[in-house]
Amino acid sequence: MKKVRLYFLLVIVIIFSLAAKQNLTSGVFHWESSKVKKNNSGEVRQYLKSPTAMLEMFEVTATTLNKGKGSQTYLVEKGTDELIIIKEGVAEIQVNEELKVLGKGSLVVALSGDKVTINNKQNSDAVYYSFSYKPHPSDTQHQASTEISSVFMDWKDIELKPNATGGRRDFFRQEFSALKELEIHVTTLNNGTSSHAGHSHIDEEFVLMIYGDAEMDLDGTHYKGGPGSLFYLASQGIHSINNIGTTPCEYYAIRWKAE
Repeated sequence: MKKVRLYFLLVIVIIFSLAAKQNLTSGVFHWESSKVKKNNSGEVRQYLKSPTAMLEMFEVTATTLNKGKGSQTYLVEKGTDELIIIKEGVAEIQVNEELKVLGKGSLVVALSGDKVTINNKQNSDAVYYSFSYKPHPSDTQHQASTEISSVFMDWKDIELKPNATGGRRDFFRQEFSALKELEIHVTTLNNGTSSHAGHSHIDEEFVLMIYGDAEMDLDGTHYKGGPGSLFYLASQGIHSINNIGTTPCEYYAIRWKAE
């Protein structure tokens, strides 16, 4: 009987271990359904924390800094790149010795080991997303071919280029300390239109809704999302997006590759 119990416990441990290592699958995560934790500066929303096919760990949070508040200074985890996108308000962001005051839509990429401080010195709340990319450790882990530094991108400096379905803003496409490539653009999609036909690529990608309503087709399953919704597109998954609202919608499209 004792052996049976030990065997049963071993099976349970194996099942939970395998479940814990399961890679993130394509789907949608909504602002209103994310877990919220209050703190002295405001609150933090946890969208997801999971390994993916290319990443040992992928974590997405949204932090609200109440007026006049700041976050603690922290170091970006070793072997990790962090993307910060300002959702609302104005934030003062310092990475190592460089400091910028950035508004809604702007973004920052901080690298492995960078020292980061974020403050809100305005009279209204500031909200920002944080995306943490930690690739799988290996002997062939990515090594940047040139000297890489953190990136600050002000929304006001990114040109909107009109096209047949709306428009597009291109931020960058480059390598960073942990990622072989990170590419970011923002699409403005007119109501009743589709960005592109269903397609797939080896890159992992997420689509972050800024405003409007959209429907994402992920491998034949349809997911709806509005402002603050995050669509995750797994590597090689077939996907397409449509504007299902009565006004234009806008979203970040962010793709990445690891070794």
